[in-house]
Order: sequence, then C-alpha cells, then structure tokens
Amino acid sequence: IGRATVQALRQAGAVVVAVDVAQGGDVVVADLRAEDQLLAAVDAVVERPGRWDVLVNNAGVGRHNPVDALATADLDLMWAVNVRATVLLTREAFRIMPRTGGGQVLNVVSTAGLRGQAGESAYCATKAAVRGFTEAAADEGRLCGIRVHGVYPAGVDTGFWTDATHSGPGVDVGKAFMTADDVAASIVGVLSTPPHLLLPQVVLQSMHDADTAGIAAKLQHFRSAPQEVPR
Repeated sequence: IGRATVQALRQAGAVVVAVDVAQGGDVVVADLRAEDQLLAAVDAVVERPGRWDVLVNNAGVGRHNPVDALATADLDLMWAVNVRATVLLTREAFRIMPRTGGGQVLNVVSTAGLRGQAGESAYCATKAAVRGFTEAAADEGRLCGIRVHGVYPAGVDTGFWTDATHSGPGVDVGKAFMTADDVAASIVGVLSTPPHLLLPQVVLQSMHDADTAGIAAKLQHFRSAPQEVPR
C-alpha cells in the first residue's frame, strides 16, 4: 500500500518523501520502532525545500495467532510499529505543520480496528488503539489547522498476509480482496477533498469481500417466509 500510495501521490503532482525500513529507490531509510531513527526521518523531510503538508501513516505489521499462542515479541512488534510510530510521527506533524498554516495527517487503520476478529486479537487491539488516537487527534487538529483522516481498508492483496499468518489469508484474494492501487487511489481522493472537510472514518471494502451466498440465502428465506401485511 505504501509503494502504491507514493506512486499515486507523485502522479497527482505531490513531492513525496517515502520512509521505509528497507533500502531501495528514493527513500529515507528508518526503523520506525527506534525513536531516534524516526526523528531523523522527520528531520530529513523538514530539511528539504518546501512545506510539510501531508503525513500518511501507513507502516503496519500483523502477527496473527489465537490468544493462547500469542508471542510477546510479536505483540511488542505490532505495538511499536502500528501504534507508537503512528503516535510519534503525528506528534511531530502537530509540532511542525501549524508553523506554515496547517496540513493533513492520514492514518491507514484497518477494519480490524472497528471489529475484533478471531485469530487477530492483538492486531485488532493495535488498530483499535490507532482508531481512538485518530479520532482524538482529529478533534485537536481542528484547533491548529490540521485535518486528521482515517482510512480503514478491509482485505487487501499484499504480502502482509504471508508475514501475518505464514500461510496466507485462506481465501481467494484475487477475487475477494482489493488491490494496493485501490487503497492508494482512495487515499489520494481523501487528501484532495476541500480544506473544510474532515474524513475521520473512510471504510474501504471490495464488493466481493463478503459471504454473498449467505446473503442471498438469507434474503431468499425472508422472501419465502409467510408475511403478514400490516393494516
């Protein structure tokens, strides 16, 4: 999603500074778990010509397991990347952006932050934390000219699933899931809205990411059941 978002924003005319844990291409390399590296990445952005108008917090990791099989190291990793890095980067944006009239922060959350899922408990916990932080920051941002948005993708066809489960998501992702380009286009759309609009919760989901057979069966049940016409 991050790579697709960088490309989409550049195609839209934005000057983008990408931050990644891995070297490759035009990126600022930083492990966002380490505060000194995170702050150095912010400095690298601020030192470049122009304003810092937009922060997209997209970095995230998942490690899915049943509750009784959760590893402490996995919990610490998800908390450090998904929550702590998002909070710290947003803190720096709130310190810097008001100096030039404000800006926008967009947090890529997840529908996992809206509803718990079995096998994803710790990941859901981190995303619920990001949701709460995003909503609170959005209120504070009103006072200093910073719009804070939340984008909540459902299933996306990326390498995330291999890292999270070591076996993939267990569904036909090519049919049921969105692409990273779908999410990136939506992010550009949110950031392109008029400056008086705030989009705190934009949920993205593929039309095919659902139990359509179950939905059809339920509707058929209602249609075939005897109906009393109210008088």
